[in-house]
Amino acid sequence: MLAELMARTGNRILGEIPPNGKDYWASRFWDRDAAEAHPSIRPHYDVQTEEVANLFRTYGGNADRVLEFCCGTGLFTKQAHDLTKALEIIALDISAQGLERTRRRVGETTRLKTIHGDFWADHNLGTAPLVVCMDAIHHLGHPKAALERLKTFIAPGGTLIGSLWTLDNFHELQRYRYGRIAHLSQTAKFLGSAVAIRATGGRLRSDYYRTRLVENRQVEPLLHQVFGEVLFISPKKHHFTAFAVRA
Repeated sequence: MLAELMARTGNRILGEIPPNGKDYWASRFWDRDAAEAHPSIRPHYDVQTEEVANLFRTYGGNADRVLEFCCGTGLFTKQAHDLTKALEIIALDISAQGLERTRRRVGETTRLKTIHGDFWADHNLGTAPLVVCMDAIHHLGHPKAALERLKTFIAPGGTLIGSLWTLDNFHELQRYRYGRIAHLSQTAKFLGSAVAIRATGGRLRSDYYRTRLVENRQVEPLLHQVFGEVLFISPKKHHFTAFAVRA
């Protein structure tokens, strides 16, 4: 497909220059509820939601503390609240609007603390037996660098539950949601941005370069590079590759 070709070409042009979407996401939030409303996409989101719930039950149920990064509007924060025994759940996001929705979704509780801030900043969070980062690693920089930072927050013997969006499936989802022409136009703008960013040595920022995706075949080797034990990876037929790993 032409969109995939343009995206791969853009990534090759960018090389090691990481995406920087901090300003973009600080001023808005990803409205997953709206995305789920699309009839062609909803079944894929439902599969992921149940899959992650099972990961909480299997690998996080006894955790007494949870650190969640890039919580968005709180879907998985709510799962952590309902499916674990954690007395403290700290949810961080760069979007104030997203955090407000998270608090409303979880409801009145003394167990949840929200922090408005950047993933890469120092918030003195310490470590936790359960760390969570869903549907965001592709926005945080190069996925390996983001995973390595997440690892620093995992207590000894602890678990990270996360997800990686993959290049193989991302474009199909975007075509479902926005249509082929609109998605092709967006990808062309990304390619143009990649050329401009490379030409300025990475000094230029662009909202069209806020995502860095990996291929499905790269997910398992990448996780093994960073973590001591890979506990679970979604079947490759899924549009969202959820995983659970131990540090």
